[in-house]
Amino acid sequence: MRLYEGGVEPARLEALLAGFGLPMGPLELLDEVGLDIASHAAAALHAAYGARMTPARALGALLAEKRVGKKSGRGFYVHSAEAGSKEKPVLAHDLARYIPSGSPRLAQLHDQEILDRALLAMLNEAARALEERVVVGPRELDLATVFGMGFPPFRGGLCAWADTLGPKEIVARLERIAAESDIVARTGGRERFTPAASLIEKARSGARFHA
Repeated sequence: MRLYEGGVEPARLEALLAGFGLPMGPLELLDEVGLDIASHAAAALHAAYGARMTPARALGALLAEKRVGKKSGRGFYVHSAEAGSKEKPVLAHDLARYIPSGSPRLAQLHDQEILDRALLAMLNEAARALEERVVVGPRELDLATVFGMGFPPFRGGLCAWADTLGPKEIVARLERIAAESDIVARTGGRERFTPAASLIEKARSGARFHA
């Protein structure tokens, strides 16, 4: 959502994440879940975790026009009105008008930088979940990300994928994003991308998620 708000073309965003191996792009997934449900979940996460879970503003603008996704026929995509239709939805042509004024300018990012912003925020939160013992260990977290959220099985799960990058590279990329001037305080960007303590320790020691 924040990449979309920052001006990254929706089609490009969807193609990059699908190319990484996700079963569908993040905007199509939001339409499937329902933007009303996503907004409710975002509010609950913000209440629980504070600034790093600050909700994206564009969701409210879409909901104000009753664009809730697949169940209303229109969200980020235009969906077929025919019951049971297998026709693939198409991206709506008016999405630019829902981008809030004063949003950071992210359209100039390279493809890898877009992927990093989408995936490393997820990994950083996973590291916190392990620190707080929300999950028993990295093996269980990998299974949850593959079977529960569609992380590409061929990448082995979120932690297994992280081990292919290495902790020093992960921390360096997170710190680079957190320091960029286009991440303003109201989006919780610095909190979201500041490396979790366990990632910093892994970078120092050279440890991996999977021994």
